[in-house]
Amino acid sequence: MKVLVTDKLADEAIKMLKDNNFEVKYEELDHDSLLNEIPEYDALIVRSRTKVTADIVEKGASGNLKVIGRAGIGVDNIDVKKATELGIKVVNAPTGSTISVAELAVAHMLALARSIPKADSSMKRGEWIKKQLKGVELYGKTLGLIGSGRIAQHVARIAKGLGMNILVYSPHCTDEKAQKMGAKRATLEEVLK
Repeated sequence: MKVLVTDKLADEAIKMLKDNNFEVKYEELDHDSLLNEIPEYDALIVRSRTKVTADIVEKGASGNLKVIGRAGIGVDNIDVKKATELGIKVVNAPTGSTISVAELAVAHMLALARSIPKADSSMKRGEWIKKQLKGVELYGKTLGLIGSGRIAQHVARIAKGLGMNILVYSPHCTDEKAQKMGAKRATLEEVLK
């Protein structure tokens, strides 16, 4: 099976495909180049950079294309309707980046709370502005989450470990789900306060 990968994947992912006897080509192609090459491949793997438009799907369907894989959560860059219409499966990795994104969100909170961006830029200018870099602790602070999906649930777990209070707003979040997250359900207005 021939697989075309048009966005950067982890080296381990490419190795896994090759170790399982897939013939893999990795190349970041523009729209026209992808349109020309897609018919000879059985599978296309993308991230968010590559836009898999209706014409690309049609051209792939005229050849060997059977599946489009999204290495990530969203498929908004893939014409799923056209793919489905032409019998091409579209798959994604709904949990693939959950932990990474949650950790990044918490890392940004910590960086802002401790004034790390300001410290970094001042140090690069050769300044030592220690008194302006006091920062605050996250312990005891309230974190407002908009959404209660996988990423929000993982952020809540990490924030709980930091001793934070958690509010969650989501039209899909029940009291039971909020409780499992260690959070209290709130209105959007309360979360944004």
